[in-house]
Amino acid sequence: MTVKLPVRPERLVSGTDLHTTQPVTPGPHQTKSLFDTIPLPLVMFLAKPYLAGQTSSAAISKAHELYQSRKFTGTLDILGEDATSVEDCERYVTTYMSLIDEVTANQLHATNRLERLTISMKPSMFSTSAPAPGSASEKALEAAFDRINKVVDYAFQRGVDMTLEAEDYRWTNFHLESYLALYKAGYKNLGTVIQSRLLRTEKDIARFEEGMRVRMVIGIYQEPATIAHTEKSIMKELAVRYSRELAHQGVYLELASHDTKCVDSFVNKVVLPLKLKSSEFEFQFLLGVPRARLQEGLVNGSYFSELSQKLSGDDEKHALTLAQSGAIVRMYLPYGRDQVAGPYCRRRLRNNPNMIAFGIKNVLGVQ
Repeated sequence: MTVKLPVRPERLVSGTDLHTTQPVTPGPHQTKSLFDTIPLPLVMFLAKPYLAGQTSSAAISKAHELYQSRKFTGTLDILGEDATSVEDCERYVTTYMSLIDEVTANQLHATNRLERLTISMKPSMFSTSAPAPGSASEKALEAAFDRINKVVDYAFQRGVDMTLEAEDYRWTNFHLESYLALYKAGYKNLGTVIQSRLLRTEKDIARFEEGMRVRMVIGIYQEPATIAHTEKSIMKELAVRYSRELAHQGVYLELASHDTKCVDSFVNKVVLPLKLKSSEFEFQFLLGVPRARLQEGLVNGSYFSELSQKLSGDDEKHALTLAQSGAIVRMYLPYGRDQVAGPYCRRRLRNNPNMIAFGIKNVLGVQ
């Protein structure tokens, strides 16, 4: 099925954010750091714990290993972004369709459909340029949408769930408009990502409705203060608040956070008071971040059993119900060869230097 974006072309670019009159300088806002100067081999060594391998077969094998040993499911992400040519974009289309075939043939042996392996993708892989004013950008984005449509349709026909990810603020309009257009056209296999750091998110979440699927993140891109919150504590509070609002709207929630306090807050302020069932939410973690005790407790239910001892009344009863079912934990499984994985790894390490310490803890077996 071919879908067309039901919006004016100028709404696909973010020279000025839709929900603020503040002008925004084009281009992602990043300052140079140590990670921009160190050699690629060292970057890849530091980031190795967070990668599921260099090939799709390695990543799928890792997903099966995690599910069989710990009952963690996964979402696969082909590393690569900011395509610059039509050939690159078409290659990504072909590569994603091939990955969909591999997932279809090697799906996790899960009786619960929500635990099946999914696939994530970035919009910049399908456009020859980032959103910007002008007819050339409009044509590039229209072509990008058609490519995304093609991949999502291919996955839909094969029963594979996809997630259209968020990137820096330049892509926000495009990724949200693309998601909403495709979902409303009938592609219920597609979910998307919301970043709590962006000021516009407070209004964006009002556009989501029952049945949609959202990965809630604080966002890893360092954005200017004119359009984004700059304090992580505020971003985490908003991630929980926005999750509660989306839950009221019947949205399936995927909380992606490694902060144990944020997870606790999500459970206590969203899951318990709204009596969410284990089929209405899940937790997501990046491969390699040492949170084994928390992750295993969520899956086997011991997290909720321990929590119930601090509760009373309906909250206690609901926590005990969740203790019996456990919750879904999905690992983010990025993969790719060094040349394409390098930019992703540099950004991850630059924006969160704690990941070096996480990697050392993994080597030492410390959780």
